[in-house]
Amino acid sequence: MDDKITVGIIARNEEKNISETLKLILNQSMDYSKYEVLVIDGNSDDNTREIAENVLSNSNINYKVLNEKDFGFYGHCFARNLVIDNSAKNAEYIAFTDADCLVDRDWLATLYNAIKQTDDNVAGAGGPRLVAKTDNKKELIINTLITSFLASGANPAFHSRDIKYIKSIANYNAIYKKSIISKFRYDDSLIMSDDNELNFRLSKSGYKFLNVPEAKIWHHETGSLREFASNMFKYGVNITNTVKKHRSMITINVPLTTIFILYIILITPLYYLFGFISIVPMFLYIFFAILVFLEVIIRTKSLYALLVFILLPVEHVSYGLGVFWNILKR
Repeated sequence: MDDKITVGIIARNEEKNISETLKLILNQSMDYSKYEVLVIDGNSDDNTREIAENVLSNSNINYKVLNEKDFGFYGHCFARNLVIDNSAKNAEYIAFTDADCLVDRDWLATLYNAIKQTDDNVAGAGGPRLVAKTDNKKELIINTLITSFLASGANPAFHSRDIKYIKSIANYNAIYKKSIISKFRYDDSLIMSDDNELNFRLSKSGYKFLNVPEAKIWHHETGSLREFASNMFKYGVNITNTVKKHRSMITINVPLTTIFILYIILITPLYYLFGFISIVPMFLYIFFAILVFLEVIIRTKSLYALLVFILLPVEHVSYGLGVFWNILKR
């Protein structure tokens, strides 16, 4: 193999996870000489950078640990561009994962073997996100909810599907041809809307994304309800940024969550105006929540799945408020 692969990991305050993530990347079935590792830290105020430096310096792999602040800006998009800009000159592929992900031993080889056989119109390849094992029951339920078949609308980013191409690849489990993404780059101004916006522009230019369900990663998630709500709010803000830039990027999540917020605000006057029929959507939502709960309890075998009845509305309200805030802030 003459090609060189750069593995980029973006991180912020991940001292709990970064060591295990890097050790698994160093334990790949692919030889060290075939890839390098770049860790881009988001100016963490914990020991993320020090731990990453210590793990990587005790290996024989080529690596760099960089801090976004030293380059003048911040955010997921900026961090991924730093990976592109600081990758080895002979690197032909750039693979991405995150510092809270655990990669399979054959992860990198699987992605590489899939993409190296593709035509010029394939820009990248990616696999699904699986739930990482944890003793934290709240993390387990939140992670299972996020990856729920029903709640995610059977999103292939969370569920292996027997399809050759997918609409987008999530950058916690992806590989790109460097020659292509070096031209398109991530939009720094969008801060967090990294993979979906880049993939949208690539797709509009005629490029495809290969589905590689065999490329496995296990993703950790927050166990904090407050942080979960904050993350959902940020997702709402950032998806609205991408919609402002590309109107055709709008998905059903944006109007549905905004309508959900308005419905909650107006449910009392609606009831006085229209009577029982006005609360039918609430019963339908409760029925949907019950179905999601049943999926989560079957997957986790834990009564903590009852948290779904709190987490699901928190997810949708927080996301919707993020959309509203971004629309109205100017």
